[in-house]
Amino acid sequence: MSAPALLFSDVCAGYRRVPVFEKLSFSIPPGTLCGVIGPNGCGKTTLIRAATGLLPHTTGRVSLFGTDIRKLSAAERAQCVGVVPQELSTPMAFTVEAIVSMGRTHALGRRRALSAEDHRIVDQAMVYTDVMEMRHRPFPELSGGEKQRAVIAMVLAQQPRMILMDEATSHLDINHALEVMQIVERLNREAGVTILMVSHDLNVAAEFCKRLLLLDGGQLVADGPPSDVLTEEALRRVYHCDVRVQSNPASGSVVVTPSPRLAPEQSGKGIRVHCIAGGGSGEEIMRRLVLCDYSVTCGVLNEGDSDGQTAQALGIDCIMEQPFSAVSANAFVAAETSVQEANAVIVCPTPFGSGNVVNLELAERALTHQVPVFLAAGIAERDYTADKSATALAARLKEQGAQEWQTTADLFALLVRTNANAPTA
Repeated sequence: MSAPALLFSDVCAGYRRVPVFEKLSFSIPPGTLCGVIGPNGCGKTTLIRAATGLLPHTTGRVSLFGTDIRKLSAAERAQCVGVVPQELSTPMAFTVEAIVSMGRTHALGRRRALSAEDHRIVDQAMVYTDVMEMRHRPFPELSGGEKQRAVIAMVLAQQPRMILMDEATSHLDINHALEVMQIVERLNREAGVTILMVSHDLNVAAEFCKRLLLLDGGQLVADGPPSDVLTEEALRRVYHCDVRVQSNPASGSVVVTPSPRLAPEQSGKGIRVHCIAGGGSGEEIMRRLVLCDYSVTCGVLNEGDSDGQTAQALGIDCIMEQPFSAVSANAFVAAETSVQEANAVIVCPTPFGSGNVVNLELAERALTHQVPVFLAAGIAERDYTADKSATALAARLKEQGAQEWQTTADLFALLVRTNANAPTA
């Protein structure tokens, strides 16, 4: 059995001693066309950098075609793997032919000029990617699609056994993105080149890749064919938005589309929502509430809390307490007034300690006033009180009718159902 083209075994990598991913493990067999997907900041580009050796990993093992990457020289790595970046800029107006010829740099050794064989390889790469006719044109003058074809030609001239693509079609229009992907598909199918492509376009990844790796927070949360990875439940959990997953009747590939936006009659206009947040846990929720025209209040928060800064930026009324102070009686009463006037109360995924656990009592007061309460799941994992009173309060809230939510998409689905029965202003 041949060695994997790329192997990650319990790999930890990051920047300035801050890990982006820890104990990441997977293997890519030779000849695979595999996609890497996930939200911003999940570790996709870090994975590419670690796979090339540009970013040294701190623990674990990365190997290319059976050899530890740390044992490969720069020239040997270039023979194994080539990288197609999002875009390539040059300080000089190199011609397309000069750019493609740079792919032969690793093979020159002590030679200062390309050999006849090098020129043949360069010409072949330009023909394959259909840039031969523009060989004498300055690279900066090309369109986005032409530039990417030229960059792929440069990587082809490198003659690597594997190509890593880091958002290589992100700046291209639909036509040029399709053109680039068709070239990549041909390379994989006809030449057996292993392809690992990072993409934000889930539909392009599903159309061309036989296998997908789904990353979230530096963890590999799904690995398999697109139909297994691109499920509505998984995408809602990872991307925190509602989507629809269907099958393309023409090709049979998976198609992902965002759920329709809220219609005007389903928006939050006239609906009051109070958020119990803190430590940045409410930033995304408050932003989305405001975008959907909800009337939002928040608190109690300590001055200087990032959620308080977000509320101020969004024009949200927020009940504040002194920095590093427990919630006072006056602040609690002010927040209780906001809770009683609300149509719903959202408990964000907030860490609770002795100073702010009283905010959960606000949610309990809301239930006594028949105000629906939506409680972020997993509160026991965020309970830093000595007597685990936050966990006990959360259990009591659920017994009294509070509804748990896992993702932001789940939360807004609950809100929409609440809106249908809430009085409007």
